[in-house]
Amino acid sequence: MKIYLLFQPHFRLIYLFIWGLVVSGLKTISWLSALNIGVMFAFILMILIRKKVFLRYFKRWLNLLIFLALMWATLTWRIGENGIEWYRQGIQLAEILTLRMNLLLFSLWLFLWNMNEITFIQALGKLPLPEKLVQLFVLTIRYIALLGELRQKMDWAMRARGYQPKFNYRTLYVTAQSVALLLVHALLKAEMSQIALKCRGFQFGRKKEKNADR
Repeated sequence: MKIYLLFQPHFRLIYLFIWGLVVSGLKTISWLSALNIGVMFAFILMILIRKKVFLRYFKRWLNLLIFLALMWATLTWRIGENGIEWYRQGIQLAEILTLRMNLLLFSLWLFLWNMNEITFIQALGKLPLPEKLVQLFVLTIRYIALLGELRQKMDWAMRARGYQPKFNYRTLYVTAQSVALLLVHALLKAEMSQIALKCRGFQFGRKKEKNADR
């Protein structure tokens, strides 16, 4: 058996799932720190070898860091008998969650290296998953990408009209309108998908009933 066959996309999804279970069970700070350093070093080395642009990964990592900062702001203190005080258990929990989430993010990038949406869907089809779950993944991946393109077009249109986001009421109002428009568009897409599935004869539970009659 050739070694490269073990790194096919559907096998990598299985490895990622098992690795996620292992990481979620780790509570030792030293182990998590060592794994973080190793995985981050491997990922940076992979970027340098493949000559990829690190900026787009850095933007996503920055979003995670902002979320982790907000998590630290809520878990590290509490209101006790003497007023506001540091919460030691909360600090330990924040440290573990920070290391776990950072490790899972870089592990996700490594395991799914050079795997686009089409390859991901094909890999899911090779796994022993229920057919309805695979179809749900397909619809989710497809329309998340479409909504992302729509949000980008809306952003371009607003900037072309001189819109500049600031910390004021106008920015909050425009942001709320854009989010509402995205939700309405997502609802319309979901209804269109449901109509298309019904036109193709797709009915939940129909396959099991046929098998039962046989």
